[in-house]
Amino acid sequence: MMLPLYSQEDAEQNDIEPIFNETVKTITDIEIIGLKRTKPHIARYPLEKFIGQEESDFDENEVFAIIKNMGILEPSSVQLVENEEGFVLQVTVQEKWSLFPFPLVFAGSGERSIGLFLFDANAFGQRDSAILGGAYGSNGWSIIAMYNSMPKRQEAPGWNAIFMYFHQEKEDQDREENILRVYTSNRILSSFGLNYAFTEKLSGSFSLSVLNISLKENEKTLNSPESGAMLIGFNPRLSIRNSSWDGYFLNSKGITFEYSYNLNTFGSSFHEAGYRCNFDQSIVPGFRMNIKSGGSWKSTSDPLFYDGPQKAQVNILPRKYSALYYAGLSAGLEKYLLKGNSGTLSFQGSYQGVFSYPKSTFEFDHGPSGGLVFYLSRIAIPAIGTGLAYNMVSGLFQFSFSMGMSF
Repeated sequence: MMLPLYSQEDAEQNDIEPIFNETVKTITDIEIIGLKRTKPHIARYPLEKFIGQEESDFDENEVFAIIKNMGILEPSSVQLVENEEGFVLQVTVQEKWSLFPFPLVFAGSGERSIGLFLFDANAFGQRDSAILGGAYGSNGWSIIAMYNSMPKRQEAPGWNAIFMYFHQEKEDQDREENILRVYTSNRILSSFGLNYAFTEKLSGSFSLSVLNISLKENEKTLNSPESGAMLIGFNPRLSIRNSSWDGYFLNSKGITFEYSYNLNTFGSSFHEAGYRCNFDQSIVPGFRMNIKSGGSWKSTSDPLFYDGPQKAQVNILPRKYSALYYAGLSAGLEKYLLKGNSGTLSFQGSYQGVFSYPKSTFEFDHGPSGGLVFYLSRIAIPAIGTGLAYNMVSGLFQFSFSMGMSF
């Protein structure tokens, strides 16, 4: 007996349609529910990458990570709604409280300061950030005004502008908190720059800055720098960053490279280079490892341009510690303790090490650090944290406080 054979032509004539011709539906549109102040196109832009994606490739945790990474929205639910054309990515969000005044109070290591700032993390509903305010303390006073405009669409750059004035009695210390230098200075910084997203993960920026530093004599002056400076800075920067969400933590992995050429109209010009990176990765949801590193280098030996230990991403050195070069590393673990509508409370512990060049030789410091961090879900500040670190070399404890940024 012979079995019948069918050609492709026979199949077409007999209306036999191969199964691989079935239409695969994709995401065709985005709907965001819950926006009040934020412009719809601002919230939609980071999610447009999902248009054209098949349902089988869709990961809702990736949507959570993108929205949380915006800093101004808290996602409530994410779902695909099917229609005749395909799927609609439907995201329900709550807007964070983004416009508010906040006080700044600090006391410790012989230093006291109080300030008031007006902060807007979503200016004009455009996801721009603005800050205006000032502070007064035992070491002087300051005025700060900043505006950062995020890119609004693909292939469009953002921009930023900064003005800062500091009248400060500067005190530089070594690792044992011995005083190395004391001098009074007035610093005026103005800067304008452009930032551009080359891809979803790769971005760059370039800014032009002017910094004027004038020195003032007082009865406490000790080992003061020889003269002030007027710097015109050319500052390119390149960043690579990626984020993911584990249900408790927004895990971030990134590295930033910075370079500056500082044209000194009063003296010698110099180069400056630095980096900072972080690697946050969950072992299981709510329990992750944290690795941070930072470093800086300058081609000048003028103490007027020494930096504090924040350049090394560590907190085991005194706040007034001052050095020319840094290379630091912090590695540890973090565990969430409580999670509620207002945010997530966690405890983190780490061990830190840092090379620095404060005088004429390199020094190495190391020690443990630990503290509490509260990640805010209702206010457009990433986190508030407090901690304690111990330097095994100097034998000194250091208290730290942070609120979105380190103070």
